[in-house]
This record gives sequence, structure tokens and C-alpha cells, in this order.
Amino acid sequence: MVSTNPSPPIAMPVQVPPGHVVQQIVDESGTLRHVILSPQHPTGVALPMGGHNPQHYGAGPANGSNQSPQPFYPQSLPPGFPPPHFHSNIPPGAHGPPSSHPSHSPPPPPQPGHGGNGSYYKDERTQRQYNKLKKKLHDKQHLIKTGLDATSTGTNNNNNNNNATTHLLSPRKELINGLQRGAAKEKGMNSVGTSEDGEESSSVQDEEDYVNYITDVLSSVQPPKVSDLNSRSALLQWAVPPRLSETASNDGHELEISESDLRYEVLLSDKSKEMKYKSIYSGASLSCRIQDLRPGQEYSVCLQVHLDELQGTASDPVKFTTPSCEPDQPQPPKLISKSKNSLQLRWNAVSDNGSHILYYILEYDDGKGGDFIELHKSKGKHHTLSKLQSATVYKFRLAAINDIGKSMYSDVVTYATSDNPPTQPMPPSLKEATINSLHLFWQRRPKDDEFVLQMDDPKSRYGYLTVYNGRDSEYTCENLKRFADYKFRLKSQNDGGPSPWSEEVMFRTLPDRPARPSKPVVKGRIHAHSFRLKWEPPSDTGGAEITRYVLELNSGSGYQTVYSGCDTEAICDKLTPGTTYQLRVSCISSGGRSNYSDPCTVTTDAISPGKCSALKLHGKPKTNSVTVRWLEPDYNGGAPVLEYEIEMVGPDSSRNIMHKSKETECTVSGLSPGCTYTLIVRAVNRIGTGPWSEPLTVTSGAAPPDAPGAPLVVSKSPFHVFVEWQEPHHNGAPITEYRLELSHNDSKDHFHPIFQGPNTNHDVKGLTPFTPYFFRVQACNAAGCGEFSPVSATITPAAPPSTVTPYCTDRTPMTITVQWQEPNSNGSPITHYNIEISDQVISTDGPVLKYTLKSLQPDTLYKIKVQAVNGVGVGSLSSSLRVTTAPLPPAAPKLECIGTGHNYLKLKWGEGKNHNFTQYCVEMENSRTKEFQCVYQGTAFTCKVNKLQELTTYRFRVNASNDAGQGDFSEEYLFTTSIAPPAAVKGLKVIDVDQKNCCLEWVPSKNNTSDSVIYSIQVTRLRDQDYKQVYKGSETKCTIDNLEAGAEYCARVCSIRLTSSGELQGPYSSPITFSTPAAEPSLIPKLSVNANAPAHSSRSRNYMKLVWPHLFNTKTMSEQQMVLLGSVFMLVFGIALAAIIMWLFKLK
Repeated sequence: MVSTNPSPPIAMPVQVPPGHVVQQIVDESGTLRHVILSPQHPTGVALPMGGHNPQHYGAGPANGSNQSPQPFYPQSLPPGFPPPHFHSNIPPGAHGPPSSHPSHSPPPPPQPGHGGNGSYYKDERTQRQYNKLKKKLHDKQHLIKTGLDATSTGTNNNNNNNNATTHLLSPRKELINGLQRGAAKEKGMNSVGTSEDGEESSSVQDEEDYVNYITDVLSSVQPPKVSDLNSRSALLQWAVPPRLSETASNDGHELEISESDLRYEVLLSDKSKEMKYKSIYSGASLSCRIQDLRPGQEYSVCLQVHLDELQGTASDPVKFTTPSCEPDQPQPPKLISKSKNSLQLRWNAVSDNGSHILYYILEYDDGKGGDFIELHKSKGKHHTLSKLQSATVYKFRLAAINDIGKSMYSDVVTYATSDNPPTQPMPPSLKEATINSLHLFWQRRPKDDEFVLQMDDPKSRYGYLTVYNGRDSEYTCENLKRFADYKFRLKSQNDGGPSPWSEEVMFRTLPDRPARPSKPVVKGRIHAHSFRLKWEPPSDTGGAEITRYVLELNSGSGYQTVYSGCDTEAICDKLTPGTTYQLRVSCISSGGRSNYSDPCTVTTDAISPGKCSALKLHGKPKTNSVTVRWLEPDYNGGAPVLEYEIEMVGPDSSRNIMHKSKETECTVSGLSPGCTYTLIVRAVNRIGTGPWSEPLTVTSGAAPPDAPGAPLVVSKSPFHVFVEWQEPHHNGAPITEYRLELSHNDSKDHFHPIFQGPNTNHDVKGLTPFTPYFFRVQACNAAGCGEFSPVSATITPAAPPSTVTPYCTDRTPMTITVQWQEPNSNGSPITHYNIEISDQVISTDGPVLKYTLKSLQPDTLYKIKVQAVNGVGVGSLSSSLRVTTAPLPPAAPKLECIGTGHNYLKLKWGEGKNHNFTQYCVEMENSRTKEFQCVYQGTAFTCKVNKLQELTTYRFRVNASNDAGQGDFSEEYLFTTSIAPPAAVKGLKVIDVDQKNCCLEWVPSKNNTSDSVIYSIQVTRLRDQDYKQVYKGSETKCTIDNLEAGAEYCARVCSIRLTSSGELQGPYSSPITFSTPAAEPSLIPKLSVNANAPAHSSRSRNYMKLVWPHLFNTKTMSEQQMVLLGSVFMLVFGIALAAIIMWLFKLK
């Protein structure tokens, strides 16, 4: 209801039905509008409206609202509704569950306003009015969301949900007084429209008419045409919609659509999918090829045209059937059961690809691993083989046959017959035993497949129970009792049955570790060097008796065993006084060693400290003082050391205490230079003084020694000299070492040490022959090192040459070329080289650095050594150089023929794989030039020579080649081709047929031989498929008599070559099918024609085809001849009717 009062807007009382909501909106002109919104009602689902098909709708709007049926969109279809391809009058909520198989049907055209081109012109006033109403609606919804209007909360939520789809609609026609158009209709809005509403309704109606016209144009597309049909694919072709060329629709709208903007969608369905279509192509092309079709299957295909967001109704479906073909490859047969001399097999049916399976062929290799032979042929899907060998492996494969041909063989499977039961096995053996498990193992024999192990626990009295059944040859029995006996026995079994039980064996589990003993305690008085301990046995012995106890003592450096025995008490002696000890005890049984007990702590009484370590000099003794150090005693007697006392014994044997303190370092002064003194030290604690340490004798004031005389150098060999010198004066301190230095010249800056030690001579080795050397030496004592001696010079004599390092530069089957670098001559020029090979020594002519060894054996390993020779002697031999001569070219293999045909020969000259990649060349003699020509070259062991003449002998030879070269050709081999069968007959056709007779004609067979050719015709009923020969002769045309009226027949022909050895039959041609006319024509069926359906020329032709076969024999007439005959008949009938009417008129 709308108030048009020009006064300022005021709130007006409005009666609202129960459950409804009112909204007050002030528009641009100040008019107060009251909008009543009804609650949300469930809406029905409308099915698609096509361009040529009748309109179909779903359930209507609820509660009697004036809402028009809504268009159907796939994206908004709720679950449970049928696909849009079907017509449905089911009310909402009554549909069944959705189909588990996805289907596709042509989608409906979008309704006006849903496309991208649906916008229309808005004047300025209308646009302002729209913007203000939209703003007011937004403000009103904001107030509702904040809770100011509690009664309209639920309605506002529904409005928000409807606004979520406004991106699909134009702003103008989807808003009415600030609400969406669709939402207003669904809520049952009642209001009075203004002038703007009328203009808007008119514009919306124009746009809807424009879109409906485009949809009609797209829906005028014709069905696609099927061509190039085979068993697996088909070619579809179509044209643009016929109405696309029209310039205007019935309503006068201008239509401008480009063919490049159209998109075609091909929908396919087969008979098994209950006409549920699936999209297989979408694009701008006018053709597409369908792949992966099933042979012998009927398909339906239709076409739908899209333009941007719009789409037309799908065309009428076109049906076609794919031709049949040979069956699919079957699955391998499965083994159902077996025995020692029989196997029962079963297999599954395969897809017949449109032609019924005639029979299955089962083949096997007879258990010998040779070629497959036919074993069974029938329509059944199982077979039992009997009288087979026991424990023998057989291979099987399966093929299926139908009218079209033979399928591929299945994968080869292998099955074996059962074997005899095994003999009595050896009893199981023990591999490992623990406290609660026994690990057993046994011997596996060739006939043992599975084992059964049984165990008997004598204490449980249950007897033998099975603990393992499997193929393994070992098993671990767990959860057993500790230190208990168990009995075992074993048997093996295979397909032939079980063996006898083995002999019984008994094994025992190990005992567990005992518990730890009690904490040891002191028994009696503690002494300085000993005390007595005792402890209690453990509460749990682990199932075995305690064999001994182990007592361990720790004085700070780790636990050490001090007692091991069966008693529960022990005496600890030889201890250190005043020391704290920790003691622990453990027990041992046959089950192992227990954990240690809690430790016990005991401290012995203290005594006087022990002996200090020997004094050591700290630094060099001076002329009047010496500094010494010492270490604390190893044992302080159990009490801290209070001080140390140092006593000195002079040269006159007088004794004096020189130092008392707690430090372990002391400087004794007041010594005489060059005199010898003896020093001792001892420690003092609260008990008393300890023993004196070992004495230290020192001499004060020593000086470095004098320089030695010039060393004496004697040459021992070119690589070795002996150097000797005299001992100089030591100057108060013994000489501790000598330092010998060497140089290649007499410069003082180039000497380097080569010896350091107390000896007065040294052997210098590793020198270079014929080289000058210089030597000097110095002596050292505790005071330091003296001056160097005078320099002595010498020259080493010459020596034989150094070692040669040879390497190989070239090798052939008969020669090896060796090369080396010139070694060091060691002072004498090299005269020649000696080469040692296979216990033979070869001397070169002069000092050459390269030599070729000749007259060697092919493919042989040689060890080569080289040495140099000079005027001094022969150098050492080099390390062995291992070189293998090159091999000779390979020999020619033996050639044999493994396959023969009328125009080819298959040759073979080896087995296995060509691991050495040897090249082979097969040559054939040219019959005209008498020269051999290469027909194959490669690494394979077989080749096929094609394009040969029948019954012709050819001459072949073969050779081999590798890296060593090309070998000789083999001897010549003669092989002959076989005779050629006649060519297949083509062009078999039916030229005349009636109720009893049929005339067949075919094209003569083309053969390149001079032999005569005859033909054989076989005919069978289509339903029987039992071919019988009805003609045999040299003619290319025959007439078949005594046929059955109204029956379907198949015919085929083959050519037969008449040779000197007999008849040679060729392959049969493809069968053709023909039908004899029925004996009595049936009544012409009454056809019902839909008055509303459009008339098409194709339907007229179908009608003629349905009527005329009952009047004339039209089996051999073409479609054009049938139409012409019908036209002549109608013309004659019309003339006769006109004559009768004129005759009757004259009579009157």
C-alpha cells in the first residue's frame, strides 16, 4: 500500500497479517511507501523450457502467490531431483535419491537478465530514484542488523541471502522499492506500482523477448550426421543453425550473431546408460571424431548450440551402431583344484564386442617347455586335465573366437601338479635359549613346503600342542617358564600330504638372574690394613643355586674384585691406612650375575706418611746453587702432611738439614763449583716422619765441551759413506750427544743436521752418486753445545742408472710398442736398454727411448720390464707393464633358416644376447649378376629377407666383425621359398534375389601365376553360422537355389589355385548378408502422425520405406528409385480419380 499525501511523511498505522513484516520507505518525491513482506515459502523447481519442445514445469508456487514459474538452473538444483532431461510432475520433497551414475542432458537457456548483454538504458531520473531507494534499503537493513527492529530479524536474514545472487541480475530489474525482484516475489510482496515501475516492466519485457528469440535461433540447429564409422570411432559433422541467416524475429528485434561466436556441444549416450547424455565435445568446430567406442553398441548423439551465457535446446538424437569386431583379450585361466595327475582350470567370460563367442581355445605346453598345443575347445568356461605327471609344471594360455575372428592370447600362466608327501624329517635343533624362550631351527628339504612344530610341557600334562605352522625353517617359542624342560617334535607337508613326526627332542630354558644380596656390614674391629665383612644371600635365586659371591672394593679409582667364593663373609686386607673404601657384593648362578648390593663405606686407621719421590733438578745447576723439586708421597698415612725436610751430604760426607717447609720445591745454596752433592727428602705428619727418598747426586758449575777434530769420511758405495770423529774434552759435564751436519758446498749457511746422538760415528745413506758432500760435527753436554769441528769434504763414486718407467703406446694382434723416459744416468752415460718379456731379454741398439716387440701371439697377456745399462753396470728392472695384444677378427657363424614363406625367408645365426655387440653382415647372391649383395647388417642374431619369388632357391653367406676387424665369410647356404596361396577374392555382391533363388557375382582373383584358379561359394543361415559349399567352379557368377523365403543368409567366396601337387585354397572374403522376400506380404501398418510435429522430408522417406516393401520387392532398389516409383503411382492414381469424377459428372 502506498500513501500519496503531499504533506510531510508521517508514520501510518498499517494492519499486517500474522507472521508478516512491514517496512516504511520514503522515496525521492517524499512519498511514504509501506512494503509488506511475507515469510519465506518453499519454492518448486521448474524443469527446462526448450525452443521446439513443449514447456514443462515443476511444482507451482506455494500459498497461492502470484509468482510465475521460475527457470531451472543446474547450479541451483537441490539434491534428489531428476536430471533436467526428463519430464517430472513430482512435488517438491517426493523425489528419490540421486542416481549414482552421473548423467548430462542439454541445459536450459538462461532467462532474460542473466546474460552479459541484458542491461538496458536508464534515464537520469530513474537512476537517481534507484540509487536513493538502494541507500534507504541499506540503512533499513543496518538498523535491523543492530537489533532496533527485533520482529524483522528473520526476514532481513532472508533478504541478505537473496542479495548474495544480485551479481547475476541487472540492478534495475532486480530491485523493487529497495528489495530484490526475486525476493519480493518469493515473499509474496503486495504493493502499488508507480509510473517508474511501469517503465521498468516494459523494458524488462523487451529484453526477455529479445533473449527468447536468440534462444529460438540457437535451438534451430539440425542433428549431426554420422560418417566414417568403425568399431572404435565415428566422425560427426553438422552445420550452423538454419535460422541464423534471418535478419529479424517475429517481434521485430534486430539480430546480429557471428558464426565465430557460436560454441557447439556434442552430447553422447548409449543404450546401457538409459539415454543419459554426457558431454564429449565443446568448441567452435563443425565436426569432431568420437574415440574409444565399444564395438556392436548402439549410441545416440545430439547437438546443442551456445552463445556466451545463452544456449539453445538440444537437437533430436541421432542413433548409430558400431560394427562388431573380434573379442577382447581374455584373462588367464585360474586354478580351481589340483592333484598328483590332474589340474582343474576355470576362466571368466570376455567381452564379445558385438558378436557372440563361438568357443574358447585352451592351449598348453605339455609340461616340456616347448611350443603350445591345443588342449580344449568349447563354449564352456572350465576344463579338467587328467593323466598328468606328478610334480610337473605346465604353462597355459587362452583365446576366444567369434564370427569376426580370434582374440589375442591371454597372458601365460604356470601351474604345477602335486608331489608325493615328504619323508620323516630330522628333529629340530636348538639355536639359542633364553630365560623365557627357545629358538629352534630345522633342515628344509626340496619336497618340504610347510612345517608343523609341536611342543609338550611335562608339567602342564596337556601333551603335544601345535606352536607353529608355516614355511619358515626356524621358530622362537616364547612366554616359557625359566629353567624348565620342554619336548618338541616336527613334521613337514606339501601338496601330497604330511610326513611322519620326527623323533622327540628335549631342550631347557635358561635360569634367570638372581636378586641382589643384602648390603655388606663390618664384622669385628677395623684395623689399619684390614677388616672383616659379612652379608645375607638374595631372597630370589632365579631358579638356580648360587655358585659364588663377588665382593668388590673401591678406593677412589674404581671397583676391583677382592673376594670370590661361596661364603657370605670375607676379610679385606692389604689396605692403605687412613683411607675410605666403598664395598659392594653381587652373586652369580647359572642364570647370570645379579645386580650389585647397596655400597658399604669403611675407613681404615692412619700411620706415618710414605716415601717421597726422588728429587729432580729444576733448571741447570749453577756454580754455587741448585734448585730441586719432588712430588708428594703416594700415601700420606691417612693424615695430612705438615712439612718436608731436605738433607744434603757434601763432598766430605757431612750431613745437614737444608730446608723445612710445606712446599715441594727448594733452592740449595752455598755449593762449591764443580763439586758433587747428594740430596734426600722426607715427609712429616701428625703421626711422625716418613722414610727418606732416593738420593739425588748433582754436580755444580759444568761448561760446554770443546770442539771435536775434523771428521773422517770413508765412501762405502755410490749411495753410502761412513763418518767418524774423536771425543773432545767434556769440561766438567759428560757429553750427552753429538750433532752431525751435511752440505753440498762449504758455505756455513747451507749445512743441515743429519744425525743427533751419543755415538761418535754415523752411516750416511741415500746419497746421490758422483756428487760432492761436506761434513762437520759438534759436541753437547748439560752446560751446552761446543764449537763445530773443521769441515771434511768427499765425492761419491758413479753408479748404475736409475729405474725406468715404461708405458704402452700402441698394440696390434702381433706387436706391442713400448716407450719410456730417460732415467738418471748416475754419473755414467747410458749405453743401451734391456727389455725382458716372457723369460726373454732383448737389448736395444743404443740409448733409444721407444721399441716395438714383434712376433707376438694375438689376444695374449704379456709382462714387460725395462732396465737401463751404463759403464758402471746394469740398473734395476722396472715394475711389470701388463699389456694384452689385440684379438683377431671373429669367425663366421653358422647360418640356418627358421622361417619360410612364399615371398620371404627368416634366417638365424646365433642364440641369446649379443653382449660383445659383434656386427654381422648377411649377403644374398643376385641371380642376374651372380654377385653377393648385403641384405642385413647389425648386431641381431636373426633377420627376415622379403620380396622374394615363390619356389625359388637363394644363396646366402654371413660374416662377423668387431673392434679387431672384419672376419671371413662363411660357406654358402641354399634356402628355398614355399608356394604362394591365391589372392583373396573381392567385390562379392548380390545382383538378384527372390523368395527361392539368389544370384551372386564377384571380381576375379588377381594372381601372378600361370596356374588355373577356381572359386568356392559357401552359404549359411545368419542365425546358424554353419557354412556349406553350394558352388565350385571357374565362373565369377553363380545362382543359389532352394532358399527359404523370408530368411537371412550369409555368403562368402574363396579362390582355389590348381597346382601340379593339388588344390591350394586361399582366404575367404568378408561375408555379405542378404534376405529373401517373405512368402506372403503382411498388412501395411497404420502410422500415427502427430499434427503438431513439423513435416520433414526425411520422415516422408521413412514412411515410403515402411509401406513399399510390402507391395514391391525393394531389397535391391535405391532410395531415389523408391521415391520415383511412389511419385509415378500417385500421378496415375490422380489421373484415374479425375477421370472417374468427370465420368460421374457427365452421367448427371
